[in-house]
Amino acid sequence: MKLKKYSPYIIAFCATIIRYYDYALFGLSASMISKNFMPGAEDGDQMLVFFAIFSIAMVARPLGSIVFGKIGDKVSRIASVKISMVLAAVSTSLIAIIPSFESVGWFAVILLTLCRMLFLVSLAGEIDAIKIYVAEKIGKRRRHLAIGIVSFSSQIGVLLASVMYHVAISFEEIQWLWKMNFFLGGLLGLFIIMMRGLLQESEVFLKSKSRATEEADIGIISIIGNNKMKFTLAVLINGMLGGGYHFLIIFLGTFAANVADVISPEQATAGNIGIISVYGISCVLSGYASDKIHITKQTAIALTCSISCVVIMEFMLKLGVFADYLHYALAFIAPFYAVPCAIKMQSLFATGVRMRMFSLSHSLGSLIFSSTTPFICMLIWRWSQSFSLVLAYFLIQLVVLFLALLAIARKDYTNMFET
Repeated sequence: MKLKKYSPYIIAFCATIIRYYDYALFGLSASMISKNFMPGAEDGDQMLVFFAIFSIAMVARPLGSIVFGKIGDKVSRIASVKISMVLAAVSTSLIAIIPSFESVGWFAVILLTLCRMLFLVSLAGEIDAIKIYVAEKIGKRRRHLAIGIVSFSSQIGVLLASVMYHVAISFEEIQWLWKMNFFLGGLLGLFIIMMRGLLQESEVFLKSKSRATEEADIGIISIIGNNKMKFTLAVLINGMLGGGYHFLIIFLGTFAANVADVISPEQATAGNIGIISVYGISCVLSGYASDKIHITKQTAIALTCSISCVVIMEFMLKLGVFADYLHYALAFIAPFYAVPCAIKMQSLFATGVRMRMFSLSHSLGSLIFSSTTPFICMLIWRWSQSFSLVLAYFLIQLVVLFLALLAIARKDYTNMFET
């Protein structure tokens, strides 16, 4: 009986693990993918093209938010999850069989981009729907903790991706080994598809189904028009949160090792595993704390500490030292503002439009700010050859996030979870 009660959460957490494995594997495998699919003679040029593709593919994600958002608002959250599961498994598996740039030239780049775009379309329908589904189903008392566990699950997926990447780079002479990592993602996705029947819709959604259906019939432009300020702030906050995550977890270690050359690739790979582990554990601690204390104070303190750490890191770089312990500190602090922000963004919107508004703001934030962070940082490096300026871009993101959250606090919006 208990298993049946908790099975929807277990499936949601497992689906998050697998999807973030797929998501992170692409970014963590940047050096190998760029060598196989990107033109250019030098690693820096190949990485620049890779992160350009990484950013361009994000244009597909808002489309997924609109399509799956309407399914999630009008039909059910779990319908969105089930359909997107299939798309994600297929698109991840296809990356394993795409021919290299040497074999088919730019056609390889096009195929890789299309696969990534299909995956990002599905990501909007699955990950965003899962976050809303869990937050609605769990109830008020443990809502932040539940999202903290979802975020922890995502880091298990990222950690698994990091370990598999470490294995692939350790046996780089086996040229096809990295492809097996993507094939494994497809197989794990198939397992979750088989378990989809255990998902059960939340009572919050079912109780408001008639009203939610009427709201779901409203056009997306009208919905945005009715929520202009909320939506704008949500785009900004989601973008800054995603940009910070990309910088700390996906980009910084790889950049320090393969581009700035201040640490070895082996240090970067081992460091990635440690950073991801610290971030994941902190997600659970943050969720627990957010249910117990005032989240505005928590986010303000966490952001202040993060900004202070970046300033100290900048000072250390001026002395010629890359302070990896500050990288760990930033990874530990980040969930203490990221987890409560995830719930805050959802609470801005009514049940019947929540999926579209939260997912679309997440997608647009990713498109404009988050996914472009590695690419912009690479451009800053190419222009300046300054690690400090690259780090300064992350500092700006933290300041903008702080100001956006301050604007929400001053507006004192009604909590739409409770109405």
